[in-house]
Amino acid sequence: MTRTPTAARRGCLLACLSLTFAAAVATPAAAQYPDKPVKLVVPFPPGGSFDGPARLLATKLSTLSGQTFVVETKAGAGGAVGAAEVSRAAPDGYTLLLSNGAMPVSAALSRKPLFDGVAGFSHVATFGVLPFVMVVNGKAPFNTVQELVDASRAQPGKYTFASAGTGSASHLSAELIKEAFNIDWVHVPYRGSGPAMNDLVGGQVTVSVAGLSSAVGLVKAGSLKALGVTGATRAVQLPNVPTIGETKPGFALETWVGISLPPATPAPIVARLASLIEQAMKDPALRAQLVEQGVTPVFEGPAAISSRMAREIDTYTALGKRAQISMD
Repeated sequence: MTRTPTAARRGCLLACLSLTFAAAVATPAAAQYPDKPVKLVVPFPPGGSFDGPARLLATKLSTLSGQTFVVETKAGAGGAVGAAEVSRAAPDGYTLLLSNGAMPVSAALSRKPLFDGVAGFSHVATFGVLPFVMVVNGKAPFNTVQELVDASRAQPGKYTFASAGTGSASHLSAELIKEAFNIDWVHVPYRGSGPAMNDLVGGQVTVSVAGLSSAVGLVKAGSLKALGVTGATRAVQLPNVPTIGETKPGFALETWVGISLPPATPAPIVARLASLIEQAMKDPALRAQLVEQGVTPVFEGPAAISSRMAREIDTYTALGKRAQISMD
């Protein structure tokens, strides 16, 4: 049927209005985002290494945006349960994930991962990195990384390392150190960092590569002895402890903390949230509070955090094959 010019114009007008409406629904004005409370999912129990940094950032983002950022914990499967929940959430900018270095581990080492670490999210920003620290019992005969390495090479298989569980950051960090120094330690996995630290203090195991925040108090109390930190630079919290890279040039290892959104979140919302986080990270008070939590403040935008995630998935996939590590 031939359409009249008037009908054609009316059809064109309706089509344009439909497109305009669809664009408005799909992409809310970034300048007005957020215009209601935002939920920040922390995929670990309250009181852990990531809980404090999450609450500090949420408080600052609430101040900057004029809307409340509410922290909600959703623990399970080493952080995978909470991450998977956010990956399935509506891509409207109102459900955030406290993304972290456990995510590429889970994505790499689980036979049936609950989420895709790269395509399963719209990654927004990294706001801090957390080094690890190699610690031994306070009465151990080792005072440097090299002393422990020499003893380990002299008696392969004699010394044990404690971790918070198979596939945990403390496990994989120790495995990478073993490879870097060509040494043989026996893995003793625990159900969490607390029991691992208790047995290290008690002398039941030789060494652990622990999160800085969980070990620094015990080091300062003399219950543990810090041999080296894994970051590229010395830790502010333990300024007299050398980096492992000072013994093994080029070695650096750290976990991280950031913010991610569900996949297909509109780019203007991602950019707006990244801008808010970048503003937050310029606040000296927030930076000082993060340092107190064991976090080194670092801002990286969407491209950098996405690249970090992909790179670490590759690293841990290869490590899992070499060391025959699986989280299932």
